[in-house]
Amino acid sequence: MLGNKLLAYIAENYLGGECQQFALDTPLLELNIIDSSALFDLVDLLRREAGVTVPLKAVVPSNFKSVQHMLDLVERLQSESRPALAQAAGVA
Repeated sequence: MLGNKLLAYIAENYLGGECQQFALDTPLLELNIIDSSALFDLVDLLRREAGVTVPLKAVVPSNFKSVQHMLDLVERLQSESRPALAQAAGVA
């Protein structure tokens, strides 16, 4: 599950492996768990793990407030790409 991968990645890279009381809705920015430079690491992780390209205009704090917000972003990006893929394949 992508949520678990994100939680594990953030715990390992930004919390020294500590993940007690760390959940999908933990406010990452409010608690200074991640900073603006970490957003681009997470964008790359989303690209690798979920197969989505996060456009630069979507790399904003509101999409990275929590792991749940990142999952919502991935879901939106995947749903936006489905119609384009279907149209490109000739399936309307």
